[in-house]
Amino acid sequence: MAKATVDVVFTWCRPGTPEKPRGYEWKRKGGTWRGRQYLVPLFGAKGEWTEYVPHPGLFRAFASLGDNTSDETLLIKSFAKAYGDIIARPEDDRLRLTTVVEIIRKNATLETWCRAIEHMRRAVVLWDRINAPGGQDEMQRLFTRPKGASAILYWRAHHPLERKSDNTTCPALVMGKDVAKYPVGQIVPLARKALQYEIQSAFTDTETPSHTTACIVTPDLHLALRPTNLLAFMWLCFARVVSGVIEERRCEMFESCGEYIYVGRGPGLQRNDTITCSAACRQEKKRQTPKSS
Repeated sequence: MAKATVDVVFTWCRPGTPEKPRGYEWKRKGGTWRGRQYLVPLFGAKGEWTEYVPHPGLFRAFASLGDNTSDETLLIKSFAKAYGDIIARPEDDRLRLTTVVEIIRKNATLETWCRAIEHMRRAVVLWDRINAPGGQDEMQRLFTRPKGASAILYWRAHHPLERKSDNTTCPALVMGKDVAKYPVGQIVPLARKALQYEIQSAFTDTETPSHTTACIVTPDLHLALRPTNLLAFMWLCFARVVSGVIEERRCEMFESCGEYIYVGRGPGLQRNDTITCSAACRQEKKRQTPKSS
């Protein structure tokens, strides 16, 4: 019997129509300036939503929100306008026109957004450094062996909103006899262990609900995964890239567009012979390719 890869079935929503996206605004619980901030969708009179299939490389856009020194609330609001809330999705027409209080109970807080962005950023940076020439030198500072301890610690930086005091945690990545498997100077195996830790902790995180994915059987009796929210979808796509289920490759015009191509099976994934990310890049490549005489 031929083996088949497990598909991913997922759609998400954002406020408004494709012609007129409505976006979100920040609200505080209880209406006080000290309350937690939540993104509340701007429904409009008709409560319209646009359903779409997210791009498999969306995790990179999400992780990049942590690279900018601009106002985080503006960056997050812009991302949400384009892609929706990372946690909450309306399930029927009644929830589309519900009260602000009920929406606040569903949608991600600013702290949740910042924690999730920082977590994704750590993982994506690790992955890029593992694969980049010379990236290993930049990873040396992430790992330490305390004197007299049979453990290797992994230094994880956190967003200030995520942790009120110490801004780093240092989980023991390797302990006991396994420490000998990671000699000094061999950073890539340690980095891969740290990447495994980041992905696994995302899928089991209870503070940022919920990364659990449910298995379903499609009408043609194929097994598929259905992420519970947009955050789960982004982590699942990233894990599929890391594991090799999805091939992530640079567009041949990467120096000008900075985009990646995602090759594999399923919605949004490209065929193996795809070399450019868009029609614009295809035309640009044609213009740069010398014509044969």
